[in-house]
Amino acid sequence: MHDEIWASVPADRPIDERGVAWALATVALAGEAPRALDLGCGDGRITARLAAAGADVTGADPSPVALERARAAHPGLAFLEIGANGHVPAEDASFDAVVCLDVLQHVADTQRLMSEARRVLVPRGLFAAAVPFHGRANDVVIALTSFERHHDPLEPTLRFYTRRSLAGLLAAFGYGEVVLAAAGGVPLFRRALLVRARR
Repeated sequence: MHDEIWASVPADRPIDERGVAWALATVALAGEAPRALDLGCGDGRITARLAAAGADVTGADPSPVALERARAAHPGLAFLEIGANGHVPAEDASFDAVVCLDVLQHVADTQRLMSEARRVLVPRGLFAAAVPFHGRANDVVIALTSFERHHDPLEPTLRFYTRRSLAGLLAAFGYGEVVLAAAGGVPLFRRALLVRARR
């Protein structure tokens, strides 16, 4: 399924600059030349941005098609294939920061992904994520005007997050110092939900 999605993703699609800025800020907080994992790296564009900012970064994705694109576009960077069981082929406590941008909403086994992210983080390491924001006001408008289009069963989005559900997810995996921010759009109708937390 991942390969089918990546085969249809255009190489020139827009990048989520809010998420990238959040990831860069998180990695900068992790220390000088931190070891960072771009979890769900796709075609490696964000991985490359993290590397350009000075991180010792590795990208990881379950899609061989995405990784082929990433390796072709960024031959100097390291990329790992996430196993079919969700295992990230990295040692315990091998990264100072894990970033996961626009990924959580597509993951069938969120528990496995979050467990792996925590496993590969050093103690007090930083986790950052960006997801589409599903606040109450926005959901009311969607329910009244575009429910079927927004929740199209053929789309790859499986999960929808609010501030409370995203904070609860991090708390369930033992993260602390959780920082949440909404970005894009206008108040009550923000487009992105950003989170940073410490293991």
